[in-house]
Amino acid sequence: MNFWFKKEASRKFIDLIRRASSWWANWNPSIQITAGDYGEIETTSGQFVKEGNIYTSSDQSIVDLTAQFQLVSEPVLDKYIISSSSAKQCELGADIGVNVAGVTNAYLKGQWQFNQSRGAFLIMHMPRITRVPDEFLAESLARGLLKGKTLVTHVYSCPAYALYLSNKTNETVKITLGADIPSIVAPGVSPGAEIGTKWVDDGTAGLLQKGYNDEAVFVPLYSIRKIRKRGIRRESFDEKAPRGDFWANVEVPWGFLDDDGEEEVIEYMDDSDSD
Repeated sequence: MNFWFKKEASRKFIDLIRRASSWWANWNPSIQITAGDYGEIETTSGQFVKEGNIYTSSDQSIVDLTAQFQLVSEPVLDKYIISSSSAKQCELGADIGVNVAGVTNAYLKGQWQFNQSRGAFLIMHMPRITRVPDEFLAESLARGLLKGKTLVTHVYSCPAYALYLSNKTNETVKITLGADIPSIVAPGVSPGAEIGTKWVDDGTAGLLQKGYNDEAVFVPLYSIRKIRKRGIRRESFDEKAPRGDFWANVEVPWGFLDDDGEEEVIEYMDDSDSD
């Protein structure tokens, strides 16, 4: 099967972005992931599978708590870009993103060089974090709620995104988000008005996904936590050492991945073989 159609393709992209940022990437940002969702990570694809949401729960103990602590929205950022270690972001010339395929006013532009190792980048335009309040996490922990649940605590949403997974070739990828300012003004269009906001790319040999909308409908990144029990070493005598349960970041449920998203098998030499 073609690599791009295998579940391991999404897992490889997600793994690269997580290693570069500690955030979980959404392979299909059009699929909504909302702060307060709970579910599990599908091991083969790396994608989040939703089971429910604390803000629509029928559990009265959770309903009582969410009524006190509503979702929090942080200020909008100009941009957020994540590049894996094998994706080198380059300095741009003045002509990059200008007068390319009708784009005369670039909001966001970038250029990356890749080598023969799989690499990735993720670009978000005007992103905003929505999160579950820290007070909810602390109180749910104190009340013993949501044990065993993998909870989405933060999400990034944005009106425009582009994500790229390279093809293990020496690619140089250029990408621009911008709009056209027509030289000839059509009836009903104000002089200097921007039309046709779009992504324009060049040099792609791997898989590129991109989207634009007037509203922040895309969710490219999220963070998940799960209640864990803090281990205490038997030889520790520090009475002030933290004890009990805590909300821990969720680690990936796979080992080291090769360039095709497959788990590498580590073979250990049997001591008897050296005799």
